[in-house]
Amino acid sequence: MALVNADNLTLNPREAETVSGVIFSRVYNDSDLQEFHDIETGIDVSTQIAFAGRLGLLGKKAVGCTPNEAGGFELTEKYWTPVLEDFRLSHCQADMPALLKLFKKSKRINPDFFDAVGTEEFGVIISAVESAMLENMHRKIWFNDTTAETVDNNGVFTNGTDLDYFNSFDGLFKQIFAEVPTTAANYVSIDKNAGVDYASQALAEDAALDIFEKMVTAADERLVSADDAYILASRSLADNYRATLRKKNLGSGFLEVVEEGRPRLFFDGIEVKVRYDWDRYIKTYQDNGTIHNLPHRAVFTTKSNIPVGTLSDEDLYKLDVFYDKTLKTNIMDAAYTIDAKHLESYMTVAAY
Repeated sequence: MALVNADNLTLNPREAETVSGVIFSRVYNDSDLQEFHDIETGIDVSTQIAFAGRLGLLGKKAVGCTPNEAGGFELTEKYWTPVLEDFRLSHCQADMPALLKLFKKSKRINPDFFDAVGTEEFGVIISAVESAMLENMHRKIWFNDTTAETVDNNGVFTNGTDLDYFNSFDGLFKQIFAEVPTTAANYVSIDKNAGVDYASQALAEDAALDIFEKMVTAADERLVSADDAYILASRSLADNYRATLRKKNLGSGFLEVVEEGRPRLFFDGIEVKVRYDWDRYIKTYQDNGTIHNLPHRAVFTTKSNIPVGTLSDEDLYKLDVFYDKTLKTNIMDAAYTIDAKHLESYMTVAAY
């Protein structure tokens, strides 16, 4: 399949003459992964993650010469189980219409006409692919599910979804739903998620304020006091909370500020990071035609508690770009190992 399909362009003497003049569709999230996650590198095979439990009470009144015995640490484990993923995009100049001016005009056919690597025009395309690659990492990290099924097969993924893009490893939502179930003390219910249609899933006024308050109340003291604690929230919850802030004076810790042109949202001094991409992925890939699957979600945790594992972080957003003389084709390859882990359930409050 051609990388650039120009079939829908009308070619005339004044069509777009450079790739930089093409308006590329924006990605839904091109944030650095390290904004939300610690990145653990060197992970290319199954690797143990060991946990030492907290020591209990220590120190009793001494009696005689033998010290009082204290309980030790209990060790538990999880494993990084990274998967190797890859993709290739190819571009042959000969596939382009002869009149299209988007790519360079060559002084000679071989090899100048065919080899686009290193040109400004192809560099723009590489940048667009790398942005899309990063967006896909965010999607995989949260929404992957090794047992993913479509709605027709009693799953939650939209019918027609190519599940091979989702089932390579278990993402964070799959893990969090299992480790913070609806019966857990650190679970907060969002009743509107159970609505029977799109309209009945809409949040009531001030709903997010109540949900965030319950999340902080349910949090372990070690989570609340953590320096890197934050609330990740779907846009639906963030917008609902913003509406409350516009109408009510809640105090200094409940506000939205703009820093360097970027809005930052806070609940009781805790930053609320808005995951606009969650809403888009749910609407696109988890829609059964009547409702969306858990459209309102929030996770109160730390970036160190939801790390991403890979052999090299550069693999997650950098392409191998080269020109194949035999095929006379410009090739963009990507290959990377990836896994995501929800480490300690007591360091998470989940609302869904």
